[in-house]
This record gives sequence, structure tokens and C-alpha cells, in this order.
Amino acid sequence: MTKYSAEEKGFHGQVKAVVDVDDKTNQIDSVWAENVAQDTIGAAGVERWLTAANEEKSVEVDAISGASISTGALRKAAIKATNQAGVVTTDVDAISGASKEGSHTKGSGIPKPANHPLLDQPLTDADINHYDGEYDVIVAGAGGAGLAAAATAAENNASVMMIEKQGVAGGTTSYSGGVIQAAGDKWQKQFSKYQDDTPEKHEAEYMKAGEGRLYRDLVHDFTQNAPKNIEWLSKMGIKWTSVYGHTEIPYAKEDFADRIHVYEGGGVGGNGIVLTQHMLKYALKQGAKITYNTAVVGLITASDKDSQVVGVVTEGPDQQLSYLKARRGVILATASIDQNLALAKDLSPQHYEDVKAHHCWSVQTDQGDGIVMGMALGASVTGFGGTIDFDARTGNGTDDRVPTIPSIFVNGNGLRFVNEDATYAYGFRAIFNQEKQLDKPTYQIFGESSISAKGSAWTEESLAKDVESGLVVKADSLEELAQKIDVPAVNLVASVNTWNKNAEQGEDPEYQRSMGVAAFAGPYYAYQNTPGNLGALGGLKINKQCNVLDVFNHPIKGLYAAGLNAGGWLGSYYPGSGTAVGGVVHQGRRAVKSVLGLA
Repeated sequence: MTKYSAEEKGFHGQVKAVVDVDDKTNQIDSVWAENVAQDTIGAAGVERWLTAANEEKSVEVDAISGASISTGALRKAAIKATNQAGVVTTDVDAISGASKEGSHTKGSGIPKPANHPLLDQPLTDADINHYDGEYDVIVAGAGGAGLAAAATAAENNASVMMIEKQGVAGGTTSYSGGVIQAAGDKWQKQFSKYQDDTPEKHEAEYMKAGEGRLYRDLVHDFTQNAPKNIEWLSKMGIKWTSVYGHTEIPYAKEDFADRIHVYEGGGVGGNGIVLTQHMLKYALKQGAKITYNTAVVGLITASDKDSQVVGVVTEGPDQQLSYLKARRGVILATASIDQNLALAKDLSPQHYEDVKAHHCWSVQTDQGDGIVMGMALGASVTGFGGTIDFDARTGNGTDDRVPTIPSIFVNGNGLRFVNEDATYAYGFRAIFNQEKQLDKPTYQIFGESSISAKGSAWTEESLAKDVESGLVVKADSLEELAQKIDVPAVNLVASVNTWNKNAEQGEDPEYQRSMGVAAFAGPYYAYQNTPGNLGALGGLKINKQCNVLDVFNHPIKGLYAAGLNAGGWLGSYYPGSGTAVGGVVHQGRRAVKSVLGLA
């Protein structure tokens, strides 16, 4: 046996492929990888690619959609290694890389994620001559909600199939920090000063943040069960290591507590892969099944007057339709309208601006398919309008341990308009409204002294680079800065002077900001507020049991929705980190318990 190896640049650095070749047959015996960054989406893809390569005894198997850079690099390195042995003679220079993790480039050996058009006509069981498979529960989507649903179904001895568009599981949940909000559990007591917090207080804060748009039974069910979900995940091997809080929601301070739970290896964008891989491996160990690179393109209903949903139509890489029967229920867990520009324009103006400008970072397969399929059966929708917006450059408003630097936000008239330390999506809703009202950008205004404050996104060196690139505008005086960013100088000067005068007294009577309240002086800087987006809010209307409801609020039999595929549990803005992941895990579990008739 002779080892051959080669390296290629992957998403997280150089990836090394090692290939064992049988000296007698000159055939591949085994393939493995080195230098793979662990607990990443790329690592999950590499694991799947190596399994396929070793099963087929070939290095020319397709790379994995959803982890295209990492697995594309490994594939290319493996081909280079086997070329040394004369086993494979593919021209490696013709194998192009992909532009970003999850993308597809022609010629790279990477299958496109399944984004097939939905069926434009309903199907009933009378149209189906033969089912290609039959399960108790079918789950459309293997993101956070879908994985939680499948794991719960399998651990309760139900047969369950997940249908996933990408080549890896996890969806947009994998790109999150993986943090989860819960109140009153033992980890909150261990890692925070909040010893008497309760799910009822948690519910009260969410209801206030929802501004009258939420359905209390959904929020109540989520907050009551959040501690149980934290415990459930810990039994899979998730180790909770700290708890922190979101920044201010100005009108909900009395119900605030540190509730954001962080696990070992979590807390930063991309760390959600740790959580999704734990749920995936647990679900598969319990007996769940998953099909990759396949889209659910339609629902099948019973031909009798009940019109119960009894199955799904899928389309895979071969473009062939398959028909799967669901004995007990279908759960839609395909996210919201994240990457669907047309639906965003129709339903969610703020989100539309983000996706139109390519600021949405959700996976490309988040097209709102489940919402459209539900609507085709008469389902109602709710909760649209908000979005998960944050400033990816500054990280402002994401964490109460990191206050906003001494600075103010001003609109196109040079006037302050919001509490800058409010939780990030609350702030970006205000930014969106100001920019729409005035048709001009908004800016974060700060001074030279601000960059040394705790939590600053800049150092002297990085700030100088951002000024040179034009990302940040610098001026010696406020009048000069006003001219450069095209706002009235008298207003900008007054806004900064008012802030400084109040901040010297340690107060903010204008917007009741409580952190980062300090005066700042020139030279002055202006950074244009720019959203990064991790998904839309809004989806199918559901009841507490996660039944999808029609326009008359009647359950559509056999059809359930979970997570961000469902609306009514999140309001006009995203209320803080840990809400989405906590909600998708909870509703995935709740939907299956409803399907199976569990308490």
C-alpha cells in the first residue's frame, strides 16, 4: 500500500487529501483528510464526501452542495494525489473552485442544491399510482426545526424521513451562533445573577417586543418549554458553558434577564453547526432517515372531502419526481422567504431591501417553499414585516456584555433617532424607517476617543484602513463631516453637542440609553449603517399544536409547520439572539408531538 497526498486551499485554509493505493491492483483502497477545521459546515461536508469516496473507491465523486469550497478543495486535492499514482488522470487545472461556501460553479463537480420549481397544480392520492416510500412523518427541510422534529419523531419510535435541498443538513441554523434563550433553568442560575427568573417573565418580554402582533399561546408554549429543550439538547452532548443577555429593548426593561445560553464551541456566527450536527447524529442514531439534494415540490392530499395532507412530491438531482406517503403527518420546516425576492417584495418591505441588495446571508435554498405550498392549500400567513438584521461590521447591539461605543446614530437630516444600544434588529428597524422616510442613508457618528472604548469594532490601524477604503468618513470638525456625508451641519452639531452635554452627566434623556453613555470629541468619524441579514420573519399561521391554519383558522389536516416557516411567534423586529434557534428547536419538537399525539 502506498500513500499519496496533495493539498488545496479550502474555506478555512489548506486541506490535505491522503489516498492509500493498492500497489498490486493500482486501485484506491481508502481516502481521508487532514487539516480540516473542526465544527464547521465544511467539516460536515467533508465527512459526507469521504463516506461517498470510500464507498465508491473513487475520488471523482461530486463535492457536497452547501459545503462546496471545503469539499471541492478536498476533491481536487484527492484527484491530484491519485494522479501521482496514475489512478486518475483528470486535468485538475480544469476543476474550478467555488466562490463561497455553499455556492456552485460549473465544472467543479459540485451538484447544485435542489431548487426545483414547485408544482403549479394540486395532486391528490387519486393521481398517485405508486408511492416510492412510506413513513409515519415526513419533514420538509433539515435545518434546526427539521432536525429537532426528526430527532423527536425517531426517539418516539416513529419512522421519519427528512427531505433536504442541500448536500449537508443544518440550513441557516448552522450559520448562526447556535445560542438559545431560556428562563429559569439550572444553567441560568449557575452562570448568571438572575436566580429568580421565570418562563412567565420571558413570555412577558417577548409579548412586549411583539408590539401586539404575537399570538400569546405560541409564545407561552415556547417559553414554558425552553428549559426542557435546553435539557434535551444537553442529553445529546451539548455542554452549556455561559449565559448572557441581549441589549436594550427600551419599553421592556422590567422583564429583562440574561437568558442567552451558549454551549461549548458556540456563540459566534457559524458555530450553529455544532448544534445541528448533534441533532443530526442523534436523529440518525435513533433511526431517522434523510435524503439530500432533493426538494419537496408539492403536497399530496386525500381525494375525499377531508382533503387531508397525506404525502409529498419530491424532485432529486436526476430531475425525476418521487411520491412519498405520510401516514400521520407532514411537517414543513423550510424557513421563511429569506432568498425569495418576489415574495419579499410582496410580503416584507424591510427584508426586501436586504435581499435585493444581497445583504441576506441565509442559505440560498431558503425560498419560502413551505409557505407557498401551504398557501396553495388555502393556508393563512402571519407575522411578516420584520427581519433578522444586524451590523456585521460593528456587531452593534448584539450582546449586553459589549456596550455600544460612545457614538450616536443620525438620519439624513443629521438628527438622532434611536437608542443606539438597543438590541440590533430593533435598531435596524428604526434605521430602515428613517432611510425610507428621507431616502438618505443613516450614520454612526463617533470620535477619536470612541475607538478605545470596550467593544469597539475598530483599532487605530483598522480605522485608518476603513477611512482609506471609504467605508468610514473622517473630518476634523463636525461641520466638515456634515458636508462630507451631506447632512445639515447645524443639525449634526446640535445632535452631537446635546449628546455630549447629557453624557457628561451620565444620562440620556432623549432615548434612555444606559450603556456606553460618554462624551466624544474630534477628529470625527461617520460609518454608514449597513445591515447583515439572517432571514425574514413571518410564515404560515399555526396554532399551539403547530397545525397549519387556513384563512378561516381551521387546521389543515395532516399539515404542520415549525420554526421560521411559521409566523405569529415573532413580531415586527427580531427581539434578540437565541430567539430563533430556541424557537425552531421548540416548534420542531412540538409539531412531532402533535403529529404523534404525545403530551
